[in-house]
Amino acid sequence: MTDTSTRSSLRLCVAIVAAASLGAATSARAGCPRARSQNSDVATTITFVNQSGEYRGIYWKDFSGGDKSYGGLNPGERKTISTYLTHPWEITNGPGDCLQLVFPRPGGSIVRLTARGQRAQHPPQGE
Repeated sequence: MTDTSTRSSLRLCVAIVAAASLGAATSARAGCPRARSQNSDVATTITFVNQSGEYRGIYWKDFSGGDKSYGGLNPGERKTISTYLTHPWEITNGPGDCLQLVFPRPGGSIVRLTARGQRAQHPPQGE
């Protein structure tokens, strides 16, 4: 990676962390940090793959920090959603408890939803 691309990647990481920490509303589900979508400037996609063996709910955190359901995934299912880089996504279990908050990556993301107690995994870029 060149110095320029490294600096760009670091700026993106800082922007994502800042977006997560600037949330104005508390999640309806305890366990996730407060977050809200910041803007719709850079389009991307996020694909959720449920490898947990359990149902997982998917919620978009809107511009006021509210939860907007995008349905759920049964074990083995996958879903691709068009989104933006600064849009957080909340993953829940069957009862609706927040398990994790994730952000998409530039160029598209694949998020593998894993068993309870494990964090969702972003594979290396290009997978």
